[in-house]
Amino acid sequence: MTISFFQRHRQSLLLGAILLLGLTLRLAYLYFNMQAPDFESPILDPQLNDYWARALISGDWTPPPHAENPHIAETPYGRPPAYPWLLAGIYFLFRNSYLAPRCIQILVGLVTILLVFLLGKKIFTPKVGIIAAFFMAVFWSPIYFEGELNSPPWEVLVMLSIAVLLLHWTSTSSRYALGSAALFLGLGILMRPNLLLPGLILLLWIFFYSLSKSKKIIHACRQILLFFVVSAAIISPVIIRNYYVAHEFIFVSYYGGINAYIGNNPDSPGTEAKVPDLYEISGVEKWNCFNYPGIVKGLGLSLGEKNFGFSEASHYFYRRAIQFWWEHPFEALKLSLKKAGLFWGPYEISDSKVVHYERSRSPVLAHLPRFSHLLIFIITGLAAWFLFRQERPPRSRGKVLLILLFAAGYFLSILPFFITERYRFPIIPLLLPFAGYAVVWGMGLVLQPSFKKLAALGAIFVFAFVTAFYSPLTYTPNLSTWHLHRGIAFAARGNPKAAQESFLSAISAKPDNDESYVQLGYLSVNAGEIEEAMEYYREALKINPVNFLAANNLGYEYFLQGNYQEAERLYRIAISRQPFFTLTLNNLGNTLLAMGEASGALASFEKALSINPKDPHARYNIANVYLQMRDFNKAIESYERAFEDQPFNPDIANNCGLAFSESGQLEEAIGWLNTALSLDPSYALAHLNLGKIYEDLGQLSTACHHFEAVLNTWPDHEEARQHVEAICVKKEDRSARTD
Repeated sequence: MTISFFQRHRQSLLLGAILLLGLTLRLAYLYFNMQAPDFESPILDPQLNDYWARALISGDWTPPPHAENPHIAETPYGRPPAYPWLLAGIYFLFRNSYLAPRCIQILVGLVTILLVFLLGKKIFTPKVGIIAAFFMAVFWSPIYFEGELNSPPWEVLVMLSIAVLLLHWTSTSSRYALGSAALFLGLGILMRPNLLLPGLILLLWIFFYSLSKSKKIIHACRQILLFFVVSAAIISPVIIRNYYVAHEFIFVSYYGGINAYIGNNPDSPGTEAKVPDLYEISGVEKWNCFNYPGIVKGLGLSLGEKNFGFSEASHYFYRRAIQFWWEHPFEALKLSLKKAGLFWGPYEISDSKVVHYERSRSPVLAHLPRFSHLLIFIITGLAAWFLFRQERPPRSRGKVLLILLFAAGYFLSILPFFITERYRFPIIPLLLPFAGYAVVWGMGLVLQPSFKKLAALGAIFVFAFVTAFYSPLTYTPNLSTWHLHRGIAFAARGNPKAAQESFLSAISAKPDNDESYVQLGYLSVNAGEIEEAMEYYREALKINPVNFLAANNLGYEYFLQGNYQEAERLYRIAISRQPFFTLTLNNLGNTLLAMGEASGALASFEKALSINPKDPHARYNIANVYLQMRDFNKAIESYERAFEDQPFNPDIANNCGLAFSESGQLEEAIGWLNTALSLDPSYALAHLNLGKIYEDLGQLSTACHHFEAVLNTWPDHEEARQHVEAICVKKEDRSARTD
């Protein structure tokens, strides 16, 4: 009997077809994703990853517009560092391409499809592996997250690799497989520190599994020692680095404490990264991935601690989370049960982006299976495996136990915090072999009917369907926030018209969205529509009287109009709500200086400098105050220190030259003014100041050159024109008479 090519290679051909299907879906999504506003203008968490990665390559740690400095280079890591490092490597190899990481993550997605196949094959049968791989290929979540500048695809790769390697170790006793699994665990912890909990559970499983096979404790101890040492070797450089920069122990990253408090407080919904009393305890309005150092500083001031560190801030938030459990155990338990229900429920819960609308508005993702669809098959497969023991594949019990322990450990590591689609997605690939088992088992019943088993299958499937799709809990994704995020991305991408439409849509969905009015104000300022911008800022303040950005921005427009009293009033409103916002302190100082209140201006600038010794404006502004007060020595000292921090700022060099000139030190003045021109050859004020100095020195030709350079870039500059008419024209007349 001849065996056909398809029969001989059926498994490989089916797997190849599944990979081709997965690739097709991913490329189709990539095509549409490339047109998304945030593809090259990431926001929120992806923005931090992008900023961090590019800064690692360039050495330029200047934060993005409208973002605070997260001080990554000189503080412990707030977020796990592995993904930004990985992204930096991709940017370095592919010349900062935004397309490259998406393409590489598509390849990672295809590898995870293969790993799901291997997992299903090792636990059950090749058929189960094929079905599980198919589910992984068409599941919407991996396709979506592979298109994001974020770590979930890599977390899935790590977790599946650990599971497959440990299963391989159980059948071969290979130390290389065990050591490789430990290596992947270490890398995973550097991406998602909560993997430490499932890692510890796996460590115990390795010990007891080794003990059951060898009956020797010393052998089991050697196995777990190998696993522990390799994982610790991967993690320890980050712990050492954190200690080196801060002289305090931080395990990988310091967000754990605040995330625990977010998920364990009386006001927590279990789904949002909001700290209920953040302003009261730190003076910071809203937490985001850029401003945590400000929270630590504000928290230290609030607690009266001068040298308040990141580990102390994390411990503070952990203590408050534990205090909630101690004082309100029933509320805490109820909240945890709610989070568990949301984790396994039918809702796509937002995190840095409103993923529900990212899926439902996508021409590709909207038509693909969701979490709940796959959960039906997973529950069915688990129930079938537990209930019909006689039909289990041989030697599957220990393998199933490993996967269930791993999945349970991951779930329990997420539960203390808050629930999002990004956090729950990595558990599904681990469980897909059970979905494949359900399909294969069900097909077997159809081919060899058994009324009792078919009835059981139907009952299990109905139970699974109800469990997966019906929840007593409610969750409503925020359409207004989705439009707001798109508007911010459109604006960053240089498409103000689309940005304006998105912000107006955000307001239409939620009329009291004051942040959208602030963003509309930014757009109007950039378009030169100042009155419209001011009206948007007023509307934002009408909705939220303590919106410090609206108050600051409106104050600045009044300052530019010369209405210093109104500008001061608005700046003080902003500072009352956000006392550590150094931009407003600098703006207030400049306003007071314009009003002739030099001492008040100096106090405002010095406060900004005390909050952030590296503030890009404060020291320069302090020098300007001393220059106006004609205290030239202090002005020069401040300018020189400011220039050390900003050696590419021509304004500092120009004003330092002016201070030297006013103090009679003309040679030093010429040097600084030439420095300003080397940074900006068309800098009119530097040319003007040099022209005055050379005129005083009697070098009229050189003076004329600089005065004329001013008029080349600033034709209506009256003072320069007067100098040209006074010395340059007369010089030409004298030359003509001499000739």
